[in-house]
Amino acid sequence: MNKTIYTVLVLCWTSFFGFSQSQITGVDLSKIRTLNDTTLFNKSVRDLQQFVNEDQFDRVEPIADQLIMLASDIGYTRGLGLVYRLKGVIYDRTQRNIESSKSFEKAIYNFKKIDDKDGLGTVSNDRFIIEQNKGNLEKAAAYLMEAKLYREQLNDSVGLSGIYNNLAIIYKELKDIPNAEKFYLKSIDTRKNLKIDGVGMVMNNLALLYTEGGKLSEAKKILQEAMKINKAENDLKHTAQSYSIMAKATMYGKEYEAAKKYYDTTLCVGSQANYKLIVVNAKQQLGIIALEEGQYKKAEKLLKAARENLVKSNVTSLILKNYKYSFKLDSTRGNLLDAIKWQKEYQQLSDKKMYESTTQKVENVKSRYEAELKQLKLIDEQEKREQRTKEELFRYRLFTFISLTVIAVILVFMMLFIKTRKERKRYIKELNESNQVKNKLFSIISHDLKNEIHGLEGSLNLMKEDVISTEEFREIVPLLANRTHQTSILLNNLLNWSKSQMRELNAKPTTFDITEVISNKFTFFKPKAEKKDIKLINKLDSTMIFADKDMFGIVAQNLIANAIKFCNPGDSIALVSREKEDHYEICFEDTGVGIDPSNLNKLFAEDTFTTNGTENETGTGLGLRICKELIELNQGEIKVESTLGKGSTFYISLPKAA
Repeated sequence: MNKTIYTVLVLCWTSFFGFSQSQITGVDLSKIRTLNDTTLFNKSVRDLQQFVNEDQFDRVEPIADQLIMLASDIGYTRGLGLVYRLKGVIYDRTQRNIESSKSFEKAIYNFKKIDDKDGLGTVSNDRFIIEQNKGNLEKAAAYLMEAKLYREQLNDSVGLSGIYNNLAIIYKELKDIPNAEKFYLKSIDTRKNLKIDGVGMVMNNLALLYTEGGKLSEAKKILQEAMKINKAENDLKHTAQSYSIMAKATMYGKEYEAAKKYYDTTLCVGSQANYKLIVVNAKQQLGIIALEEGQYKKAEKLLKAARENLVKSNVTSLILKNYKYSFKLDSTRGNLLDAIKWQKEYQQLSDKKMYESTTQKVENVKSRYEAELKQLKLIDEQEKREQRTKEELFRYRLFTFISLTVIAVILVFMMLFIKTRKERKRYIKELNESNQVKNKLFSIISHDLKNEIHGLEGSLNLMKEDVISTEEFREIVPLLANRTHQTSILLNNLLNWSKSQMRELNAKPTTFDITEVISNKFTFFKPKAEKKDIKLINKLDSTMIFADKDMFGIVAQNLIANAIKFCNPGDSIALVSREKEDHYEICFEDTGVGIDPSNLNKLFAEDTFTTNGTENETGTGLGLRICKELIELNQGEIKVESTLGKGSTFYISLPKAA
């Protein structure tokens, strides 16, 4: 009797709202009366799904509640699963996380009652998407594996092909490369067997995985096939993507001519597909190639064009890359002020990105906390109304549970807040360190380098204005040569130090004989050594090492210049090599003034340290620090021994040639 009255009430209610419901679902819900009407019910659910996709949640929720009442009344278990699943999606989109989880659990309960694997697989896929968007990759992978299990039980190969691709993407983000490769291959094989679209797209994903993992030949082989498939399907977007990845693979192999051709094709196809981001990226990459090939004007033009588009699109990662190579371009061309400008732009944008990321994390935590707290309060009120007639003990238990939950949420929020504060302090510290580097660079340029150049300019102006005679000018020529030499070393050290701060120094080891390098350096320093009456002694035997030849030359030049600086007339500087088990030890021995023991630990420290030479020669303190960085980049070691008043010995260890 009660069920009959309830059914009549439901029918009256649905009839009263029939007009508005028809507008939303296209179905008059008053016509759904028995299990024979499930087709109409399912159509209503599909129509509601469309409105959920358009984020019209306020219009959908009341109808969803009516459908749940109807499904309960007619005993349509699958219908209950479908609508609860839809409500789970709505609650997630409106940040009602607890209600979303409960709705999904109700959907799972109803689908399991009738063993509806399709419904269970759909819910697992929904929850995968939710956790992926939150950044909970492990949870996302677990839900996706559940969806995979249900699709396998249904022999749903089409659904599995998509799940395999999504699993590969998740495993790639989790740095599990073997599993990522396995599921990309499964997705490709499944799509090929079914002869469905998307094979080229998945191949592009796999090729990118291979490229980033250094498997260039495998990547190129797959991309050749992907290009054919994408072209056959007239898929311009993924065709452009194939060419872009192929260009990236050839760039990794330093095949610049081939890379240019592929990026040119990317520009053409990407423009046809109106794929703006890949077109701009191709321009930027062509600019980088032009820079590597020494075509500086072309590089500047392409980087500028790409930069203008990237700034409009606000693609921060690509803008940072553009600033980085703009700095490299101006550094290479000797435009130090412009290079410093790009370094500053890079740092400011990088700091801004870090700040915005941190702020966004805090806001996300705060919004989730507030949304969950609001839901907890609503649930608390609802449960209190429902449980007023129950026993006192149950109410106490419920109150205890809610209190513990609120405390747990508050504790989690406090922990996240403390963690965020620590991260902000770390970012501020890194920013301060970066500012110190910048200030040091400006200080050296404005003081040391400026003084050297002004000294040279002043001497030349004396000659130009006939203040001194030609004979007097000739007398100061050695002094000018010495100042020029010092300026050259200073500038070289300054550029290398600046590169090291930008993490731009990369060793390119080759096999070479160090005696050739030292011989050239002795020739270079001979006039300066003779002027101070210092002997340069080369005791080196043929010594073949495996290291970056240019970097070793910079180290040798700094150590010899340093030795000359701290030697008195009559002292000597000798070079000796000793063969060890797997490396050579090269010794720079001088009989100069030596180093105070209290200063030994300061020579290679982060804070630059310098003292005047025997003839009051000055320096920046960068030389030995650069030496240490360059030697360590070549898998070597540098150390020093010194006796005050007797001299110093710098030891360099470098790998033997194979």
